[in-house]
Amino acid sequence: MWKWIGRALLIMVLAVGGYTAYHYYRGGFHKMPPLPPGSYPLSFKSGFRAIMVGIEVDTETRRYRGYPAKNVPDWYRETWSFCRPFSEDEQSEIQGNADYGPGHRWEAVCEIDAEGETVIRGWIASVPSN
Repeated sequence: MWKWIGRALLIMVLAVGGYTAYHYYRGGFHKMPPLPPGSYPLSFKSGFRAIMVGIEVDTETRRYRGYPAKNVPDWYRETWSFCRPFSEDEQSEIQGNADYGPGHRWEAVCEIDAEGETVIRGWIASVPSN
């Protein structure tokens, strides 16, 4: 009897370990660059990976959504990007072009440094979590 309980526990531990490893690698956390102090990583199912720098992240009351840019080359699709707050001009431009409803708030623009050239990887917004 104890033999079967031990086997069942071993299978459960292996299943949880495999599940955790799968999500760790799928999220790209094994390729994440060193985090600057006060930064926060976000990884989305679409492959969009962002490090929020200089932005206050509130995961208890808000959920974060990533909007990847469409013109990003394929080889940058799963690259970690560094996100900064919008400038006032960028904030007014993006709010004027897209209205996503009440509670939607644009948080950051994410960029990749590609050999000295800055490529916009996408944008981060937040919505209230219910």
